[in-house]
Amino acid sequence: MKKISISFALVMGMCVAPAFAQSVGQDAKDAAHDTKTATEKGYKKSTKGVKKGATKSTHETKKGIHKAADKVSDKTTTT
Repeated sequence: MKKISISFALVMGMCVAPAFAQSVGQDAKDAAHDTKTATEKGYKKSTKGVKKGATKSTHETKKGIHKAADKVSDKTTTT
């Protein structure tokens, strides 16, 4: 009886181990996929932010140039 219970435990252990190994492998694949998705999302958001910042700074620079030009023209045309 003791040999049967030991044999049964070994057989059950061998059946459970492959199932556990497959779930660990799938978990690793899922983690890698999630990391890839997060990286792509971060890249897209940072690219969008840089483009938006560059556009905004260009616009503000142009406004400053026009404002300075208006002040200069006001001082030079007062004769």
